[in-house]
Amino acid sequence: MSKLLATALLTLAMAPVAWSQDIVIGQSVPLSGSNADIGRDMRDGAQAIFAKVNAGNQLGGRKIQLVTLDNANNRQRAAENTQQLLGQHNAMVLFGYNSATNSVDALPLVTQNNMLFFAPFSGSLSLRGHPNVYTIRASYKDETLKIMESKRGVGATRTVVLYYDDEVGRSNYEAVASVFADAGAEKPRGVAVKRGAALDAATVDELTKDGPHYVLATTQFSVVGDYLKIANDKGIPVPVAALSFVNPDELVESVGNLARGTVVSQIIPSPRASNQISMPLVKECADALKALNGARLNYTSLESCIAAKVLVTALKKAGPQPTRESVLQAMGTLGRQDLHGYTLTFGPNQRHGSTWVELTILSRGNRFVQ
Repeated sequence: MSKLLATALLTLAMAPVAWSQDIVIGQSVPLSGSNADIGRDMRDGAQAIFAKVNAGNQLGGRKIQLVTLDNANNRQRAAENTQQLLGQHNAMVLFGYNSATNSVDALPLVTQNNMLFFAPFSGSLSLRGHPNVYTIRASYKDETLKIMESKRGVGATRTVVLYYDDEVGRSNYEAVASVFADAGAEKPRGVAVKRGAALDAATVDELTKDGPHYVLATTQFSVVGDYLKIANDKGIPVPVAALSFVNPDELVESVGNLARGTVVSQIIPSPRASNQISMPLVKECADALKALNGARLNYTSLESCIAAKVLVTALKKAGPQPTRESVLQAMGTLGRQDLHGYTLTFGPNQRHGSTWVELTILSRGNRFVQ
């Protein structure tokens, strides 16, 4: 344990927690840099629901205050944000961090404060084993299984895994590879890329040298976009299947038609207009976001909206004077949550509410369709 983290643990353990009238929810996401749009969508999707709850006085006079700090998609910044959220802001819950990499350093502090770490935007196994972490999404293993089975159905059996060369990235690669091993298939080869670095032509050559049927990407959209651009320039016809960590809206904006045929696993329903008619949940989130800032609902803001709705249910169950511990306990006893378009189940031995996965493919009009 680093000296900085040890000092933070001691300081937070000694600090008295005096809850204000507001219920403070702490969030650390990128609000600057290349991933700023994703961070803003994560913030606004939740804020749309919290604003609606506050306006309706749904928590007996108490208001939810979402404090969102910019981590610039940097692990050190994220760790510093967590210390600030718990110390300066007295956050009752940590919520909706944007990746496993930017979440892992919060886990010792979450343990120390016996509090809920809810709905990180990641299916990484590096988070899912922690007893204070509850999620609303399927794991990367669930997503990989769906992709593997679909690809096998069309005769695509050989893949290579693109992953980040760091602690979390390697964990994700091993989780993905284990799905193939469990199915009796050969362990797929992996190719690592430095987090935050652009993909280069040599790495694309390394990915495609053995003639895989597809590249299975566990990275963010920028790396996938780099691959698609370089592969197109080189005339390499190896398509991509990506885990939900790829933001499909950002991918389309960055490379447009080059992404056509790319498969992305989704762990929530589509925010498309037709679902806003057929699914009350999607319509509610779309309407709430429009009322907040006029923005159009996308996958990221919809996931954050869903997470916020579930968190509000836990806050209500925690009683009129919730604490960090009582909210954590409430989340573990929520049971089945039918959100009229997406169902989650939580219990003492079920911290991950869903295993639902849907595959989408980028089709005409630059839209991801089922």
